[in-house]
Amino acid sequence: MSQSPGSPRKSEPPTGVRSDRDSLRPSAIPRAPRRDKSVSDEPLEDDYEPSYSVRLIRPFLRVLQTSDRIPSGMFAAVEVLDCDQRIPVSEVHRGLDTIVELTGDREIGLKAAYASTPGDGGALDYAISSASTARDAIYAAARYIRLVNDTLELRLETLGSNARIALENRVSMPRAAIDFQLGALFRAFAHVWSLGSKGVMRVSFVHAAPESLTEYQRTFAGFPVDFGATFNGFTFEASALSRRLASADSILHDVILGHAEMMLAELPPARQLTERVRNAIVAELAGGNPSVTHIAPRLHMSPRTLERKLEREGTTFSSLLDDLRKRLALRYVASNDLELAEIAFLLGFARTTGFHRAFKRWTGETPLHYRRTRHTQERSG
Repeated sequence: MSQSPGSPRKSEPPTGVRSDRDSLRPSAIPRAPRRDKSVSDEPLEDDYEPSYSVRLIRPFLRVLQTSDRIPSGMFAAVEVLDCDQRIPVSEVHRGLDTIVELTGDREIGLKAAYASTPGDGGALDYAISSASTARDAIYAAARYIRLVNDTLELRLETLGSNARIALENRVSMPRAAIDFQLGALFRAFAHVWSLGSKGVMRVSFVHAAPESLTEYQRTFAGFPVDFGATFNGFTFEASALSRRLASADSILHDVILGHAEMMLAELPPARQLTERVRNAIVAELAGGNPSVTHIAPRLHMSPRTLERKLEREGTTFSSLLDDLRKRLALRYVASNDLELAEIAFLLGFARTTGFHRAFKRWTGETPLHYRRTRHTQERSG
């Protein structure tokens, strides 16, 4: 329920916030949701297709408008769309892959994030910037992120004297998309980072370090950036959470929240088949049978239907399985609580050698070297 201007606000996590404690294809215009159930014998809610707001695409257009490698008129269809119209996630990711291929620019996501300006995110940006405290700003971001992105969840965790914001995407993401997400959120939370010590604030990426870090250093204003981490997100001083923000405006904040709630109510209900599949994979991993032919019947559909529905959500079964194994592997190996052979078993690998090959592909390191490196970093940091 939206609040009237001037009404007191409660510092409680809104729905969708989890806490430990307490082809950018411009010609692809989103289809209207199908309302006639007679067209298909499948449940209507399964026709939901996750999408991004055009707001997320505009910064990319700014970067690409002077590129001589982009065909003339390539973005004409997107440029005429209203900022709050939506484009399917699968189309955006395919388009982004195409742009990286055409330009040869693997840092395009960082450059787009750097080109973003206050207000690009609409109500989401203003809800963040007008919040009274850092905690309120993070809660607002988690609550209203779906106004621009159907697939992203923000999780706030408190770890001793530090806090972190972890990004959880329900679909597989191109590296450029992850770079943009963290870069754009870094800029949106600039007033939060200023509350703490620059030496504590860190940016974390799951993907391996690229050859050049120049664009990362520019995008993240010289803050430390870690690669091969167990999560994508930010770590900062927990004490900053309760400090008052210089940009706080309680009256504007309440007005923006009321507007954001109305916009949120107008979006179609989210259906995350991806999350159901991920949960089913987790349940089957240790049993050694996390295959699409085994899991699809558990979800009452054929493997072909499952793959088709996952494609509409911008992912595939194989990429979900690989991504989940990677994330769990990074967590298990870094913890030092399990033997490497046990980890291979828990991840559903028939042989330890298969796990070692996969880990080397994910990180560029052997599991043992990764474990030793992380423990050395923890002792020194």
